[in-house]
Amino acid sequence: MKKLVDFYKIHFRKKLFNKIVFIYSIITVMSLASLSGFVYMYQLKVQATKELEFNNRILSNISKYLDMRYATSQQIVQQIYRDESGTLLEDVYSFLRSDFAEYLDDRLEKYGETGVRRRDIMSYLRLQLNNYPDIRMVALYSENQKFILLLTRDTQNYYYVNGDLQSALKQYVISDKSFTTVSNINSLTQQESIGNLIIDYDLSGMYGEYVTDWGGLKGYVAVVTPGGEVLFDSSSRYYGQKYPYLSRLSSSSDVQNFEEPSYTNVQVSNRFGYYVIGVIPKAEIAKSLRGLRNTLFLVTGICIVGAMVLARFTIVNFSRRTRSIMKALEKARNGDLSVRIPVEKEDELYEISDRFNQMCADLTKYIDRVYVSEIKQKQAELVAFQAQIKPHFLYNTLEAIRMRALSKKADDVGEMIYILSTLFRYSVKSDTVVTLADELEYCSLYLDLFRIRYVNNFAYEIDAEPELMNMPVLKLSIQPLIENYIVHGLVMSRSDNRISIQAELREGDLVITLQDNGRGIPPEKREEIRRRLQGAPAEPSASIGLINTHERIKICFGDRYGLELSEENRQGTVITMKLPSRVQGGRLYA
Repeated sequence: MKKLVDFYKIHFRKKLFNKIVFIYSIITVMSLASLSGFVYMYQLKVQATKELEFNNRILSNISKYLDMRYATSQQIVQQIYRDESGTLLEDVYSFLRSDFAEYLDDRLEKYGETGVRRRDIMSYLRLQLNNYPDIRMVALYSENQKFILLLTRDTQNYYYVNGDLQSALKQYVISDKSFTTVSNINSLTQQESIGNLIIDYDLSGMYGEYVTDWGGLKGYVAVVTPGGEVLFDSSSRYYGQKYPYLSRLSSSSDVQNFEEPSYTNVQVSNRFGYYVIGVIPKAEIAKSLRGLRNTLFLVTGICIVGAMVLARFTIVNFSRRTRSIMKALEKARNGDLSVRIPVEKEDELYEISDRFNQMCADLTKYIDRVYVSEIKQKQAELVAFQAQIKPHFLYNTLEAIRMRALSKKADDVGEMIYILSTLFRYSVKSDTVVTLADELEYCSLYLDLFRIRYVNNFAYEIDAEPELMNMPVLKLSIQPLIENYIVHGLVMSRSDNRISIQAELREGDLVITLQDNGRGIPPEKREEIRRRLQGAPAEPSASIGLINTHERIKICFGDRYGLELSEENRQGTVITMKLPSRVQGGRLYA
């Protein structure tokens, strides 16, 4: 561990370019390896999809083959019933209801009576054996007589059966690599089953029919009954036993664990209910891509080595140029401003070198001007100090005018000057958010100023609970609304001009309502203002104070807050201001 730490201290701690080479190498290796892995996995997926489609086509052909053989069995049975002469069906009844000797005697007797050889069931079945090469065996089973007749192309056997039909099938008919159809033969008059026609098909015919397609088959295909018996297995490994993965054949899946992780296809024959399955081991698909995998490994390795060599040469060149810059910086730090860095290529290091050289040249000039800069700084501080005392000069001047007015018995003028001075003091405060009490006090003084001017023509009312007085409001947010009323709503010919200001808590928010009985706002202009309050652009209007106040509230407290204009079209105007209800004021919330 100590050797590793020492190696890091020597080669990486203070070696930026070694770190860059190391990180670049890691990124290059990971990127190219990831790209190669992605290409390989993509090709593996494409190959798997291709093999699954090919396998699915074979399974569809097998299902079609099984359905065709089922249709063949049905056709053979239906031809017995559709015989126009009726002698074939009658011969079947006679065969199944009698033992073999009685059946032969009955045929001889009828031949003697008519002199005509009637159609018999065995000749009919032999004809079907010749017509359909896939039929391995045809059998007739009698329910009443408990016998079974077996016909092949070369043999004919007649056996008495001790058990039921299933016992007879297992003992005489069913074999590996074949599947069997069983059809009832019913009496048309008595509506009862008197026997069965059994047809056993050789599945090797199915393999021969599609052997051209199967040449490139990977894995194996199998036909399995719902009970697990294996009727067909192209790998020949499961004949004579139950299929061990029957419980996993409910549906197709990308990958399942059979003998090994494998892709699977599953189809169910509509006629028999047999499972037709295709199993493709992942290892076989990966084996087919071995050449691509080796090629990707080789190309990726070459690209990684090439990228690292190229990066090494590039970094060495940058390192050399960087060392020259560091040496020049060290000299400049020691006070040698005459040092210059040689410039080469026009890149970032060129920009650094050029600007360093320019900086050293400029520093020499700046040293000579340092005293001039200090003098200018002092002058700026003096100007700022003088600007700070100007408001106090204005306050003192207004107070002198007020005292002169009082001495001349002009009490109303003195009061107006006092109010104006107070308003000015409030407006020049640096606070952005003030308490409701301060803002209402300012509005009260502002209204008093106009009340003194319009004696007997104007009145106002302010209603707010004491517990609301410490809640925060935006400074100078109510005054522009009052000013709009004074400028646009006040009717000098009336003596009942009135405006009321009410503050209340509503659903957790502070709501301030201003209501007047002035001229009101025309409907078109009212709608324009409401659209602008909702954010729609519009042409400038006289209500710019409303819009500015609304935007200031949104900026300070958030989009939930702002102004609302009443929709009612009546005399006067109602404006609602919505603000957050916080106990302490004096801070922004947005």
